[in-house]
Parts: sequence; C-alpha cells; structure tokens
Amino acid sequence: DTAAHVAARRDHLRLFALLPFEAKWLPNQQGATPLMEAARTGSWRCAKHLLHQLRQVNSGEGDWLLGAQDLEGRTALDLAVLNGHSELASEIEREMRLRMDGDGSIFGLTDQEDEDRWRLWRRAYFGDFAGLVEIATRSNCDLPIDFYFSGLMLAARNIDCRDAALWERLLQLADPTNSSSGRISFLHFAAGSGNLAAASALLNAGASANARNGNGATPLMWAVILAPSTAAVPIARLLLDSGSNWSLKDLNDMTALDLAIKRKHFKLIELLQTYDNELFFSGSQRTSLSEPPLFVEHWTRIRLLGRGRWGVHEICTDTGVKCAAKTVKLPVQSGDQLDSMRNEIDKVIEGESNLCFLSHPNIVKFLRIVQPKPATVVVFMELLDGESLEKFIDNKPLEEQTIIGISKQICSALHYLHSQQPPVIHRDINCTNIIVNPVSERVKLIDFGLSIKLSESISHISGSSQKPKGTLNFMAPEMLGDGEAGRPMYSRESDIWAFGCTVFQMASGARPFADANNLLNMALRMERMGAPALPDGRSAELRDFYSRCTAKERRNRPSAAELMEHEFLTRIS
Repeated sequence: DTAAHVAARRDHLRLFALLPFEAKWLPNQQGATPLMEAARTGSWRCAKHLLHQLRQVNSGEGDWLLGAQDLEGRTALDLAVLNGHSELASEIEREMRLRMDGDGSIFGLTDQEDEDRWRLWRRAYFGDFAGLVEIATRSNCDLPIDFYFSGLMLAARNIDCRDAALWERLLQLADPTNSSSGRISFLHFAAGSGNLAAASALLNAGASANARNGNGATPLMWAVILAPSTAAVPIARLLLDSGSNWSLKDLNDMTALDLAIKRKHFKLIELLQTYDNELFFSGSQRTSLSEPPLFVEHWTRIRLLGRGRWGVHEICTDTGVKCAAKTVKLPVQSGDQLDSMRNEIDKVIEGESNLCFLSHPNIVKFLRIVQPKPATVVVFMELLDGESLEKFIDNKPLEEQTIIGISKQICSALHYLHSQQPPVIHRDINCTNIIVNPVSERVKLIDFGLSIKLSESISHISGSSQKPKGTLNFMAPEMLGDGEAGRPMYSRESDIWAFGCTVFQMASGARPFADANNLLNMALRMERMGAPALPDGRSAELRDFYSRCTAKERRNRPSAAELMEHEFLTRIS
C-alpha cells in the first residue's frame, strides 16, 4: 500500500488532499487503487475527492481510471456494491455518466439531477442559504453547473453567507476540497470573497490551505488580491495560522507578499512580514533585516517643527529612526462609541495607506500611519529641510521665474498623484502644505488632507456638521456648494483650483479672498466675481495660466499634464 491507500482506507481527507494527483491512482500489489480502497471501506469523503479530481483530466484518462480493475477483475463500482455502500456506488456510477462538452456544458445527468443542481444554484445565487441547507444532500450538493462551478462554490464566494453553523452542516455533505475546472477550490472562493466563516469551516473540514489553482495561486493569494480590504487581513491571518505557505509563487513568480505590495495593502504587508523570516518591508523598498523597522513600541519627541492645527514634531523611535510625526487628535463627542470610531478611523487609514507607496522628488515620503488610541492618528514622514511656501513668500510677491520653477515642481507632483490607479487626491493644497528648501528652491507637497478624511469619518459616526473641511481660501467653487449627494466633492479638478490659488499667493504675496472670514461670504464672492484677479504687472502667459487653473466650471480646468505643457511653464527666460 501507498500512503494514499492508507489515507483512503481511514477516510483521512486532510492527508489525502496533500498528496499529488499521480500518487492517488497507483495500484497496490492486489491491483487496487485508492479509489477502490475508498469504495470497499465506504470512505465517502476521499471517494468524492477522487471523483471530483477526475473532472480535471481528459475524458479518456478519466474513463480508464474509473474502469480500472484489481487482480480479481473488480472495479471501484463493483467493490462499493459488494460491500453495501449503495449511495457511494450511485455516486461512482453517476461520475461514469458525467461528461463535459467543448463549451463547458455538463451532460449525462438525469432530469432530477439536473433540476437539483439548478435549485441549489438559484438558492445560493439569491442568498437563500437556509433553503440551501434544506435541499442539499450528499448526492446533489457538489453537482456542477457550467465549467464545474457548483452552487456551494457560489455560496462560498458570497460574503453574506457567513453562518458558521450553516457551513458546518453543508460540509458534512460536500467535499471541502472540490474545485472548478480551473482548479479553483471552495477555499479560493471563500478567501477571495473574505468569507471568514466559510473559510474556517472549510479548513476544519480538511481543505488544504495551500491548494493551487490553474495559475498556481493559493487561497492566500486570492485573499490578498480579491478580498475586500477590511476582510483581507482576518482571512489571511486564518490561512497563515492554518499552515498557508506565504512563500509559494504563482506562475507569474509572485508570492502573496509580492501581490500585497502590488496592491499597496499596507496592513496585509505588515501581517505577511511577521511570517517572513528573511525580508522586512519598509516603505516601498524590500530591505534586509539589518535595516530596522520604524518602531517597535514607542517614540520620543525631540522638538516641535510646526504648530498648525496639530503639532508636527521631530521624533526618535525605539529603533533609532529619526523622522517627523504629525499627531491628529479628532473631537470625541458625548455618546460616540469608541469601538465604532476606531473601526471607522482604521478604514480611513487602510484606504490612505497607499500614501506610503508614493515615490516622487516633490512629494514627502510617508513612512507609516497608525492609530495608537481611539480618535488619535499619528502620521510618520521623512524629515525635510526648509520652510513652508507661505513663509518663503513672506507677504511679498515672487519673481515670475521663481513662480515658474516652483509651479513646475508642483505640477509634476500633481501629475504623478493624479495618474495613480486609483488617483490620489491631495484635498488640501495651500502654501502651508508646500515645503520649500530656500537654498535649492526644491519643493515638496506635504499633509495630503488626511485630517480631512479622518474628520469626515468622525462626522459619519457623531452626526456632526458635514460642511467642507480644508483651507477656506483655497477651496474650489464646487466645494462651497452642495456637491453630489449633499457632500463636498474632492477631485483632481479641486486640486488644480487650489494650485491656482497657490499661484495667486506667489504672484500677489497674499492669500486669495484674504478678507473672506466665513464660508457664506466666500461662496457669495466667488459666485459674484469668480477667482480674484492677479495684480497689475504680471505677464499675459501667467494670467492665462492662472485663469485656466481657476476656471469656475471644474470641467474647464486642465489636467496637471496639460498645465505642464502651458507656455508659461515652458517659456525660456
């Protein structure tokens, strides 16, 4: 006997599923294959596993394996009948009838079997999971639809089908290792949808955490690339704790960690790092363990770098890294649920974690974003030499050549941000969020309106005002109205307007609408006059450039790429 014979005899599906396909069909000295051994002993789960695997091979090979005989001339079907396993005999007999034609359609089923599989499929599709349990049997629960896609696979990929008791009941009937024609297993579907209850039940029932589909992808890889961002981490942790090998590579030579980096899923990267004994991922570069993580437990403030609405400090972490840290403390109202608030803020941080992957000479390097306690977020960034553009202007108009040099860099940064997939919107461009090195005049965008997104998350919980947040003098006209669905609309175009307002401050020495002291006053003046006029003495090219950035209708504003081709920025001094 081989290991497959022993596993089949004991109906040890978890072990059986780990063996390669060829090992599951070798005969022993009596000429009996593991399928014959399962049929003789009534090992239902291993028998179903083998029958489902036959659907992955061509029909001729499948016919030969099903019809194989031992030294006494008995087939698996004969042994199931001889030993009184009539239900298993029916399953083998049906598999001998079951075939797929060229377009993936299944034929060879009886009318009743065909009706059963479609009833299961409809209940799974429409979310009638209680009804699914009522009609599911050992004989019908794994019946495939086109391309060997069963109704239970559809349920596994539905994140709403997450009743643990329901899955325990279904998996007493179904083969947890079953897969589609592309070798996509139940566990792939559950992991890809983020269905934690289904994935947990499947693993407990014997599904392999390292099952490979036709592209070599494991369920962990599917969790990384397909699961909703909030569900991906719990699913990945379950799979890793169940023995999923994060270092396996798909046919594109990508590991789960590589895929998480490509997806820019910061929390998944952090989780996978803990299972990676050779590499540490920091920012957007894979480095050796000799380079320390940003911090382990704590950091110490060295000096205040800037006040603003929230303090920005130079810090030193417990691993010796020096960087800048901005602490955002959000207002907690009476009656706010701290757990709900933490979850909402976590979602914002998850959505904004792509900031840590930005790499551009005119954009500050974000290192990490954390929530050490409810309603408090700390953003870690590189230390910068220089001062804010507002301080650099110092209430005095700049020379046009200086404006050109600074504007080129800002446009380059905006073009990079707006070209990301999905686009990165800054949301709070103004002269205090642009750092200038006074010697080289190199500029870098900072802040990125994270505090705006965080404030909106708190507003969602507490019901506080939904008025637009940001720097009033730099808000686009559409930000001052109702926006869509009653909410302000931050967009690439609103970034371009704010950039235009930055150009105005560089050209005039003062903020636009400097005497507008409230939202209503600002909205009325903008409705009446549009953007303020540049002071006299400025070139026609600068005036045209500014007017295009501050077009009242957002659809009329050019993109950052188009602005980079404007004659104001391309002219030779």
